[in-house]
Amino acid sequence: MLLILLSVCSMAVAEEKQPETKQQAKPFLSIKVVDEAGKPVAGAQSGMIAVVTGSDQKTGVDWSFGHYAVRSDEKGIIRYLQREKYYGTIFVRHAELRLVGVKRIDVDEIKDSPVLLTMHPECHVTWSLKSSQLNDIGKQVNQIRGHAAVDDLSCLFCNSSGSTFHFYLPPGKYTLSGAGEHISPVEKTIEIKPGQTELDAGTTDTAALKYILLTGKSAPEIVDVQEWKNGPVKLSQLRGKVVVLEFWGWWCGPCVIRGIPELFQLREEYSEDDLAIIGIHVSYGENDEVGSIKEMDEKLAQVREKVWKGKQIDFPVAFTRKRKLAFAPGGAKVAHSRMSVEYGIDLFPTLIVIDRQGNVVRKMYPWDKVERDKLKRLIEAK
Repeated sequence: MLLILLSVCSMAVAEEKQPETKQQAKPFLSIKVVDEAGKPVAGAQSGMIAVVTGSDQKTGVDWSFGHYAVRSDEKGIIRYLQREKYYGTIFVRHAELRLVGVKRIDVDEIKDSPVLLTMHPECHVTWSLKSSQLNDIGKQVNQIRGHAAVDDLSCLFCNSSGSTFHFYLPPGKYTLSGAGEHISPVEKTIEIKPGQTELDAGTTDTAALKYILLTGKSAPEIVDVQEWKNGPVKLSQLRGKVVVLEFWGWWCGPCVIRGIPELFQLREEYSEDDLAIIGIHVSYGENDEVGSIKEMDEKLAQVREKVWKGKQIDFPVAFTRKRKLAFAPGGAKVAHSRMSVEYGIDLFPTLIVIDRQGNVVRKMYPWDKVERDKLKRLIEAK
């Protein structure tokens, strides 16, 4: 199951510190970490979110832990506060001993405390991604991001500037998920045997994201819309204008805090005769789904007041139907709308630029001055 981190949309996690209090609050969860011989492991780093970044063992890797980021004491005990941050999985690692452990824990079903978590010698798992489609058009895979999941919950994230992931995991069965700037999400199931310290998961050939293949070609029409806000509108009606499509969701922090305000700024800078702005709203998980524009607007009430300073979305927004689809034939069903598949969108927010002739130009980062200058030149080149 591919997980998109909504709070950062990049699988990078900053270490969080426990708040200092005069009187230590009672932990909602305590675990005891031991090695395979049952001996307590002191000084093990833990967190709900662990991220490993780096190229390989020779050049070293960088570890960071988020959501708790606390260490085991001399008795191997780790105590967790702030119940609202917990989502089910604990990842523990001792850097010097090269021990790791992962455990899914339902706090509502705990009978004995502390919960025992056994750490094992870590297995270095490598998994490479390539794309024949990108190679055929002379483009690279570029930076990739991935995660390992156990029991359908993510336990370890990985960022790589090359084409190979490096995971460090204990024995068990895992689903590896990978994606990248130019490639469609892909999954692979692996099993690490007890005592295994190296595992080569091979190389997976994955499809290029659709927007890469669409560059210079006619932009797909907006389809599978459940409801419109300030619409409807068709791309075919907008020939002669530069168009930007913003893929976003009310549930996405970066979308509502940064993405939509950037669109407000673009609307102030350019007239509707030159630049058309269209939002493509995409649902994500079941807990984040809303069934109508009205519900979406209700969810955004506080954001509209506190972040948007009372501004209203006055450009068309296509409220797409929630779908579980594959980005490419035979792939994992990790896309969340037909429009996400049509344009190859797996991160939010994502802004796609379409020229006056109706052809896809590029994905754009509106906060980047160089990108904004490119858009300005495109608009001015009538």
